[in-house]
Amino acid sequence: MRHIDLDYVSKAIVGIASPALGLITSFQEQVEWHLRVASLLVGLAVGAMSLVAMVRKWRGR
Repeated sequence: MRHIDLDYVSKAIVGIASPALGLITSFQEQVEWHLRVASLLVGLAVGAMSLVAMVRKWRGR
């Protein structure tokens, strides 16, 4: 049985949740456009950083 790496799982959850929350926020008409853009950029940045960390771990760095 393989050990579940909690760091990997937490990065995956954050990487999925951040863009999803940004997308939900972007559809709310009450939120100003700069907040929508900022939330999407933060979500994309977190997702990209999580992807890089997962690839590095997968390669054995």
